[in-house]
Formats: sequence, C-alpha cells, structure tokens
Amino acid sequence: MVLDTNMAAQEAGLATAIAFVQNAPNPTRRREEIVAGVVSKCLAATKAGTRTLGLELLLLLSEVDTPGPVVTGVLEGFDAKQPKAVSAAVTAVREIVRAFGVKFINLKALLKALAKPFAHKDNAVRAETQQLAVELYRWMRQAILPSLQDLTPVLLKDLESQFAAVASEPLPKQGRLLRSQQEAEEFDSTPAGAGQHAGAGASTASHDGGDGAAGNDASDGTAAGIDAWEFADPVDITKKLPDDYYEMVASSKWKERKEAVQQLHDSLQKAVRLQNSSGTGDLIQDMGKKIADINIIVATVAIQSLGLFASGLRQPFTPYVHSTLPALIERSKERKQT
Repeated sequence: MVLDTNMAAQEAGLATAIAFVQNAPNPTRRREEIVAGVVSKCLAATKAGTRTLGLELLLLLSEVDTPGPVVTGVLEGFDAKQPKAVSAAVTAVREIVRAFGVKFINLKALLKALAKPFAHKDNAVRAETQQLAVELYRWMRQAILPSLQDLTPVLLKDLESQFAAVASEPLPKQGRLLRSQQEAEEFDSTPAGAGQHAGAGASTASHDGGDGAAGNDASDGTAAGIDAWEFADPVDITKKLPDDYYEMVASSKWKERKEAVQQLHDSLQKAVRLQNSSGTGDLIQDMGKKIADINIIVATVAIQSLGLFASGLRQPFTPYVHSTLPALIERSKERKQT
C-alpha cells in the first residue's frame, strides 16, 4: 500500500497502515516491511501530505512498541542514492529522537551511522545531520562528543558551537509516550494503582529524607543515565602510539621519557573505551614502574595515565591494581619530610 506509484492511492495506503497499527492486536507483525516502504517511497515524496503521513506512521510504530527497531530500519535510508531521500531519513530519525528520547534506541549503531551523512556531498544532507547531532546532544550532553572525534576539525568546531548554544537548556523530556507507558499511567490512575504508588512513595520518602524527592535520576533516559563507555568502540591504544614510543619511554633522558608518557596520556584521553590485550597490559605494567621515576613530572603523568587506563578498561583493570598500588603508596610517602 505505501509503495503504490499513484500518489492518491499511496496516501490512502498510508492512512490504512496507520489505522492498522493503531488497532491491530499485533501491530508490529509487518513493522520491518512497513518501515522499509516508508523510508524508500514516502519520506522524500513530492506531496507534503505523503511525507507527513509517512513520518507519523514511523512515530506510531515506535509508540506501539519501542523506537529501536524503527530507527534501525530508517538508518537504511542513509545509504539512499538521492540526497533528498538521505536528508529525509535523517530528519525522520531526529523526529523520533525528539519524541521518544534516546533511552529506547541503539545509540551505538546510530552514532556510527552518522559518519555517512556527515560526509555526504550534498549540503542539505550535512546540515540536516548537524541538526540531528544537536538533538542528540540535548539528550546526551557531553556523552556524544567521543563519538564525533573522527569528524573534520572544522565540522567538529562548528558542532561544538551549536552544542554550546543549547547547553544551557534544561534536559528534554519524552514528548510522546510508548503504549506500555500509557497503560502504566492509566493503571496508576485507578484506585489499585494509586494505592501501589502511594506505598512506593512512602518507601521512597523513608530513604530520601522524607520529602519523596528521588533527585535527578536517569529514569527519563536523559544525560544523567547515559554512559558513553557503553556504546563506544574499544580502542587498541598500542596502535595510537608513535613508532619510537618504546625507545623513548625507556630513555635515560627524562625529557624523552616525559614526551613518551605524555603521548600515551594524550592518546588515552581521546579513547573512551580501551581494548584489553597483552599489549595494553604491558603498557600498564610499564606505567606502574614509571610511578617511581626519578623525575616527578614523568611519575605524575604516569599516574594520570593509569587512571585513564582504569576508566577505559573498567573491570579488566582490576588485576593491575595489586601491582600498581604499592608503588602509589610509596610515592605518596615521599616529599613529606621538611
């Protein structure tokens, strides 16, 4: 229906599809097929009515279940041949994010997919992708930045300027509820639901000081609950170092050692998540030894690098705590005598 070449029939097909999704007992049964048709034939259609109905159908498919599979389908539109089709797909993703936030979608896949429209030859596509990035920033805040580091310096600077313009805005709220959320709200409005809610509120009050305020939690999926590490690709830090790193870090000249550990430190700062490998372990062990370096600058940067290793590896860093902690304790005892 949504693929009909007759424009009037296509609009009628979209209206029928919307009615089906609204009323069918299993509205996601044809979801993949419907999304593919809307992306390929409706989002960039000539008639504004077709475009509007197509977008509403995508939003409705998101609402009746979850936006994740819908966004995954729309991302296929980023590979379209016609620039207007790519731009329309980017716009659709932005509208889904604006309506439902980022809590229910695969952020890792979405952020990786941005590379294609950002590199598109068409100015309109690139401009629309920037608007999508700004919308994502509203929800993710600083957590989005590591995923944009491969962009050109000029584009990244432009984006950071746009981010700064909205940084003072309050975190957005989900504007359109999923059907499951609507049902939960309806239940809460019943006597049984209100009774359960009151009991839960009393329990919360007993734990938060008595006023029932839970604070700024991550229940709405906004920046407070987003961890950039979770959707970042692991980086092999050994491949980010210069060829002469190992020679420099073992040099008898402190300036060369300082330059080497600083290069490692700078590379670690750019990597949100680290790949756990034997090479990474060797670097950690070496930084552990550098804690006792005779030069305080080398030792300080080594300690800072160990902190970055810990945050980039998380659980896999645990075995190295036992080998590096004694050196840290010894270093902390120094220079305390007058």
